Amino acid sequence: MGTSHPLQALRLVPDSVSFVAALLVRFPELASVTFDPRAGTLRASLLVARRLPAQPRARFARRLLDAVAVLRELQGGPAPEGEVRWQLGPNFTRFTLVRSVDDLTVEELRVVAQLARDSFGGDLVAGQENPEEDDREEELRYALEHVRHLRPSRPVVGVREGAEVFVYCAPRPTRRVRERAP
Repeated sequence: MGTSHPLQALRLVPDSVSFVAALLVRFPELASVTFDPRAGTLRASLLVARRLPAQPRARFARRLLDAVAVLRELQGGPAPEGEVRWQLGPNFTRFTLVRSVDDLTVEELRVVAQLARDSFGGDLVAGQENPEEDDREEELRYALEHVRHLRPSRPVVGVREGAEVFVYCAPRPTRRVRERAP
């Protein structure tokens, strides 16, 4: 008798949870990460501790996409499909890179992190760098390769709060049921 679908989902969730946690630990520049296995997408967010005007926001988004395209060209691949979104608050700017995990690389994430550090310096809200985490890059590559094949599980969200990383499974969307008219 085969394994039922709910048991398979439970078995797969820890892999995506570990992947999101590893990203946040390895790249302290990332404020949050959301991995959606069904869509095969990753949303990696950077937080800048000031409200940026429109021109610097657009310039950073363009530089980020250009840097990733150049990296991919140097690696011999086509420019990846990606999108940079931003959200403004009264005293912050959040940039979110939305990418498919199908062709995402650890090197690409490293370029994103370095560009954010270079562009925003002390205004980038980042965790503490841990030199020991550089040794874990091979594990992160393995996890990235593995999560490319996770499609049946729920989205996983990871958030950095100071020196700590919190990871949880996103709740399933609920459908509203309309009441019948009497």
